[in-house]
Amino acid sequence: MATRTPAGNAKLFKEQYGLLKSAVNDYFDGIEARAIDIAVRIRTLVHNTGSSHAFLATIDPNYNKLDIYRKPPPSARTVFWVPVGIQMTGGGDSKIIRDDFKQGRHELVPLEQWWIDEYLILGEVRSSKKQVVLDVANKDGGAHVDKEVPQRHVAATLPPFEFGVNENFLRPDLARGTVAQAGGELLDYIERHFPNYIA
Repeated sequence: MATRTPAGNAKLFKEQYGLLKSAVNDYFDGIEARAIDIAVRIRTLVHNTGSSHAFLATIDPNYNKLDIYRKPPPSARTVFWVPVGIQMTGGGDSKIIRDDFKQGRHELVPLEQWWIDEYLILGEVRSSKKQVVLDVANKDGGAHVDKEVPQRHVAATLPPFEFGVNENFLRPDLARGTVAQAGGELLDYIERHFPNYIA
């Protein structure tokens, strides 16, 4: 076994950033399946397990304390909250739209809080970004395809409602939409905190 050099880590980090950026852009250009790739990149960059560490920790051991944008979560009494923007049209497909962080509907929090706070609320099903990202990465083909999936993933993937006007209705895959939004937030985080690594 050999330990990676700082230069090797920097090269891999730039590649991970490029893969994340490409997948996020593709998702919002209409290629919904790219949310799986976004989930894999987020998992690689920020998720710690007993046997592996978040790749961001090799770039900055305090990566979890650095701030990242998110939409402020609702109160604990909320029973339905979809934190993604949905564009409804009368003449074309309805779709999930990309946040730009410029409309004053976001707050900065430490990445560790961003990762674990409840975020997507569908009745009694309350999911964090961590749960949604790992479900998409680990259940929908990023790492493997499982025969059984958690009920929260079913509720987020196939919600019991549609959005739209006239004939143009969308049953939004809220799991993939949440993952894509998280990918956009993580891109902004990387661009603000690690600009020298991605130049």
